[in-house]
Amino acid sequence: MASKQTKKYQQPTATSINVESSVLLSLIRHTSENYPSLFSGSLLGFEDDEGSIDITHAYPFPYADQYEGGSFRSRSGAKYQQEILDSLKKLEYGVDFQGWFQSTVSGNFVTTQLIEGLAQQQLTNKNAFILIHNMSSIGKEVELKALRLSEGFIGAYIDGKWKSKDLESNKVSYLNIFDELPINIHNQHLVNLYLAGLKDEAKTEKEFDVLNLSSNQNVTAQLLESLYSQVDSYNYDQNNFNYYQRQNQKEVSKITQWKQQRKLENLERAKRGEKELDPEEWRSIFRLPSEPSRYNNMLHSHAIDVLADDILKKCDEELTKSFAIERKLTSAEN
Repeated sequence: MASKQTKKYQQPTATSINVESSVLLSLIRHTSENYPSLFSGSLLGFEDDEGSIDITHAYPFPYADQYEGGSFRSRSGAKYQQEILDSLKKLEYGVDFQGWFQSTVSGNFVTTQLIEGLAQQQLTNKNAFILIHNMSSIGKEVELKALRLSEGFIGAYIDGKWKSKDLESNKVSYLNIFDELPINIHNQHLVNLYLAGLKDEAKTEKEFDVLNLSSNQNVTAQLLESLYSQVDSYNYDQNNFNYYQRQNQKEVSKITQWKQQRKLENLERAKRGEKELDPEEWRSIFRLPSEPSRYNNMLHSHAIDVLADDILKKCDEELTKSFAIERKLTSAEN
């Protein structure tokens, strides 16, 4: 869990991400070919004068991740990343570390390790970000997101306080953990010229291939398993919080009864002309339970929200196919 930090937060200046198409294709090819294994790596480039980060190189770590963010703060990952940078600087490439990329399935990327690594990097490099490649749409479309932790979340992270009132004061919830940055894909001029010269060719597709209901079966099952796991973790954390609320309510009731009793005692003592007893003595008698951290609860909630959206999208696709098949069969019978 995040603890109090001594570093100060600096407002990011970059407002968008520019990625070379060759870099993006290389990244997608590496993560897709190794699916379902998860891979991450370093994104190198430079900041321009127009408030954008230009990514010109991407180097995956030479091993798969056991979980999202596992390589970001590991010694081997840091050593490999530094070796790549040193090699490029020897060749007089003017690039610096700008962030990471991470392959994942839907909301599973919201792990403590990834959050810790990204938060520490943002406190060192104000424009650091992470490029998320969602593999739940593999084989159909490319889903990428450039994310960085929001100012409110970083504020709570620096304070190291994750109670309900702390989250409220920093105006942070599971809905605004991240800020999303727009991604611009940049092609070289020769590539644009080549693409402009290509002729549009009609793509042929077998009539029923598009209606294949099993196309996303494995991915949908994986999404449901991930959702079950996140909900289970959320319930465990929420049960601890519910226990705290019950214990806190019991102690508050005892304190209220004690205050009423002390008030009656002081009224009787006043009638007898005796000195009033301390009405704040309850502070040394009773001790309210400490509220548990809401840090993990917030991460699980965000992951559940993303997973639920992706599952809903997959279900919409399958329902559309089902209705199309039903209509096709009905018209064939008639």
